[in-house]
Amino acid sequence: MISTALSDDFLAALWRSPTFVAALSGYGLALMVAVVAGLAGLGFLRARRRRRPRGLGCLARDGRLAGNGRHLAGDERGVVLAAELVLVVMPVILFVLLVAQICWMMRETVILHYAAFAAARSARVHLCPPIPDPRAVLRSPMGRAGCTGDRRRAETAARMALVAASPPWGIPCQSSCVIPREALVAIARETGVSAQSPAILDQARYAFDRANVSVSVDFEPKGLILARQAGEVPPVKARVTFRHYVIYGIGQVFGTRRSDGYFYRASTAEMTLL
Repeated sequence: MISTALSDDFLAALWRSPTFVAALSGYGLALMVAVVAGLAGLGFLRARRRRRPRGLGCLARDGRLAGNGRHLAGDERGVVLAAELVLVVMPVILFVLLVAQICWMMRETVILHYAAFAAARSARVHLCPPIPDPRAVLRSPMGRAGCTGDRRRAETAARMALVAASPPWGIPCQSSCVIPREALVAIARETGVSAQSPAILDQARYAFDRANVSVSVDFEPKGLILARQAGEVPPVKARVTFRHYVIYGIGQVFGTRRSDGYFYRASTAEMTLL
């Protein structure tokens, strides 16, 4: 799949996409802001720790801590260390989760655009040309050999590609989840990852959940004007919207809550295949 995703046709369509650069730039800016904020927060906590006055116990007449004073000073230091641990650990955990989520979504953005590319490529084969070729009508009633007019095949191609971008921990379906189990098991077997078949099937349930993915394919309106010759196929445009899974710890801020408590963030990819 990786070698296919890095083909020249995909890369050319990727850089023509109006959504890819915008999405990746947004995530890159968010990652930069998160890193800067994390470094600034660590610097603030470090400076605050330096300014913190040392706990003082009860001084004896010779200037040394009395017995009870030493115990009180030790208790104060323990409380302060525990408070500092909470103040440092929680922001660090949130920072790590946020950076992981942004990197995860940057990776999924590429997969999402590959799914749109797969949908457009499938639609280019199965959608019928606006002006049928009279010679092809003799071979195919739809005007072109292999032409079926079935948009569901493009949707299936997009969902199959989005399996790689779906979470593998069994998130329940919100609508019908009919997955091509035999095809996925065969792919896992042929690629040598049969042991990961259960995780792949969990990912497929998320990708084939109608609530998580929406696909639309059609001919490019501007291309319809140029397709004046009989049988000529104009450019095909595909739009795929996907609900990225968002980690629970930052879902309240970074995502939208589903009815079952999970969080997601939706994004759209648009690809045009000439």
